[in-house]
Amino acid sequence: MKKTVLLSLLLVLILTFGCSSNEDDNESQTFLEKYDGVVWLEDSSNSLNDYASLIQFLQTSKSLVVNEMPNGIDGFSNCDTKPLTYEDSFGFSIITENTEDTFVRNYSYLGGGNNGTVTESFTVTNQGKSLRIRVVYTDTPIPGSTVFYYSRSNLGMNCD
Repeated sequence: MKKTVLLSLLLVLILTFGCSSNEDDNESQTFLEKYDGVVWLEDSSNSLNDYASLIQFLQTSKSLVVNEMPNGIDGFSNCDTKPLTYEDSFGFSIITENTEDTFVRNYSYLGGGNNGTVTESFTVTNQGKSLRIRVVYTDTPIPGSTVFYYSRSNLGMNCD
């Protein structure tokens, strides 16, 4: 009788824990899903009245919008929408990682004797408040890397 009860209890425990799911696993989003439409402001020593740079990822169009404002946030907006993936006669861009807080793409470009390959790594930290962009240039006349820092912003992109 004790063996039957113990086996039944063991079976119930196995079924309970073996069939339960971790809801966090089911709810995790990719970088592009999680940060779709978020506007990021480049951390800079410049006053926002003198210069500002904003970026925004758009999931539906798989693009990155860059807004350089050389006269500050109330000045002229210079918006450029760049596809995150493409292939044409001037190069290609592919997504190599799209996890919850990291997005990586590689692209190449041809033209003007400045052919090369670039890897851009976007990493969100500080509970989604900070964005670090590392750009690595390889196969270029001057290989190297650059890091940019952005903060989550409530500013609009002002791209018409």
